[in-house]
Amino acid sequence: MGSMLESKLTPEQHAMIRNVLIAQTESLGTIEAPVVEDLLKNLKCRKVLDIGCGDGSFLLKIAKRLRGVQFLGIDHSQLAIDDALRSVRGHLKRRVQYRAAFFDAGFDRTKYDAIMTRYTLQHSSDPNTFLKEAFARLKRKGVFVCLESLDAYTDCHAQDPIWDRFKSSVAQIHKRVGSNDNIGKSLGSMLNAAGFRDIQVRVVLCAPSTVGLEKFRSVVQASAELAVAFFPDLFEPKLLESLKEWLSDRERMEKQDPYICSAIANGRKP
Repeated sequence: MGSMLESKLTPEQHAMIRNVLIAQTESLGTIEAPVVEDLLKNLKCRKVLDIGCGDGSFLLKIAKRLRGVQFLGIDHSQLAIDDALRSVRGHLKRRVQYRAAFFDAGFDRTKYDAIMTRYTLQHSSDPNTFLKEAFARLKRKGVFVCLESLDAYTDCHAQDPIWDRFKSSVAQIHKRVGSNDNIGKSLGSMLNAAGFRDIQVRVVLCAPSTVGLEKFRSVVQASAELAVAFFPDLFEPKLLESLKEWLSDRERMEKQDPYICSAIANGRKP
């Protein structure tokens, strides 16, 4: 049985997920993108596959800063690919392509200098097989880069009941939909088991102090609104209202500096 995000979504559901993806790119992506850019640049990658590209906003953030690199973004959702195609303009059309595809053993055997995923592995129903298939499609010395959730480390500098309720409700939703919100803890061992070497794992914090209050507020609120729309029994509408009020209190946010964690892992094919 696949996770919810491996299934077909309605246009309305897709639109809400797109809002979250864009907010993630503008917030967490501010910290994550430079790490990915440096890896691809330092290893002189010229052909990159992005698996589970969604609306394409993060891929474009990378592509705009890395000239001369060819990108292919794939996603199983045609709605997501349509969004991504609409966002590519000007000279980027020559370097950035998108297509609807499900990444599994039947995916084409083209070899890439780099393969990247962002909040995709955690939704895979078989992440170990996913990694083996990615390994098989890398050139020798090619690099795999993945960015995943690490919700167990999400916290506040000063404990707060509203943030605790937010974290607890999100954890229940991940459990119901079949995704692993703490796969970031396992990335090192998983990449090693798949055959990757020179493995590195970084933990990054998205907080008002690191990305700015507005970007932090945007991604948390978009995620909460999605949670209420999909699972009102697990994420109560009253919690959403309390969270909005909490997020609007600038002094409280600056003092407590709540944060969301993600893990960035990379490994090379020998």
